[in-house]
Amino acid sequence: MPSPRGVNIYIDESGDLGFTGELSPYFIIAAIIAQGPEQVQKCRTCMKRTMRKLPKKYKNIAELKYHNTDDTYRRRILEDFSKTEIEIAYVVLRKEQVYDNLRNNRQILYNYLTGSLVANIISKYGFSHEINVIIDKSLDGVSREEFDKYLIYRSLDRDNSYHTGNYQLEVTHVDSKQNLCVQAVDFIAGAIHRHYRGHAPMADHYHIIEGNITVVLDYFKGRQK
Repeated sequence: MPSPRGVNIYIDESGDLGFTGELSPYFIIAAIIAQGPEQVQKCRTCMKRTMRKLPKKYKNIAELKYHNTDDTYRRRILEDFSKTEIEIAYVVLRKEQVYDNLRNNRQILYNYLTGSLVANIISKYGFSHEINVIIDKSLDGVSREEFDKYLIYRSLDRDNSYHTGNYQLEVTHVDSKQNLCVQAVDFIAGAIHRHYRGHAPMADHYHIIEGNITVVLDYFKGRQK
């Protein structure tokens, strides 16, 4: 459940952590930062508004995702989202730069990327209240328990320049089919991934949400924003 008083960080990814030549050279983890129940409701509304207008061919789809939606409806969701004050953070991994000893350890790599993203969000905003990280429960190849422990550990990193020690972080794993905000961040992550893969300008949706982006981590080029 979203925190009624604090901040809700919804997380999803696009791409994969495979390293064969046929796969995308990028892996994206994106987050939307919804501060309080009003922003959570705005996020849900962005999805509901488009879902009400979907043609019949989408009615039997279990979950609306960036990859199974055509560009018209992708754009509508992203344009609606861009008009809110909800902000976006993301990390991009350039997979060719990953050390060989990490390529077979998805747990360490995924934990590190997500932990770095959450720690940088906390540092950027200087939160001093409840923080709820909400993520899809189907973490392929990743132990939830180890993931949760690492995320909480990184959130307490005293090197964070705005760390106050006055907040409490919780990690909630949800069924994305039942959570519209996790579905929304899937569209965000998908648009960012497409941007890095270098699609033609007319098919690149990154510019729609660019004004909402506050944190960008580029591995291994360092923090970009």
